[in-house]
Amino acid sequence: MNHKRQVPDNSVCLTSVIAGILCLINLGSTFAFNIIVSLTLLALLSTYMISIGCVLRKRLLGEPLPPARLSLGRFGIPINMFAFFYCGFVMVFACFPAELPVDTSSANWAPAVWAGGLVLSGIIYVVHGRKHYTPPVVFVEGKRA
Repeated sequence: MNHKRQVPDNSVCLTSVIAGILCLINLGSTFAFNIIVSLTLLALLSTYMISIGCVLRKRLLGEPLPPARLSLGRFGIPINMFAFFYCGFVMVFACFPAELPVDTSSANWAPAVWAGGLVLSGIIYVVHGRKHYTPPVVFVEGKRA
């Protein structure tokens, strides 16, 4: 951790190297690269929708939000609504195949893999995580029991 800049330098470097290696997949198979990009996009946008949706819900219900360094002020709700629906819009297009006509070898399998990951995660949570999961709010000062 670079405490002067408040940036985890090792994590940034490792992430950059892994992203570069994943980009090399395009040299071997454009089809595999397109699926990886679609799957990554679906995963990122779904997590963005969850976090934006939670903030939007709190704002619409008038519940207090924790203090933040940056505030969108009165434009917060419209910007969060736009971001939430835009993520959903882009997710739909991330599920489309790259070429027509579509057969089993040219289909975009990323939505199936993404949905399978969601189902598997849900099963793991129900079986194990419900009893053993410690939510992050427990580690926040002032919220500890």
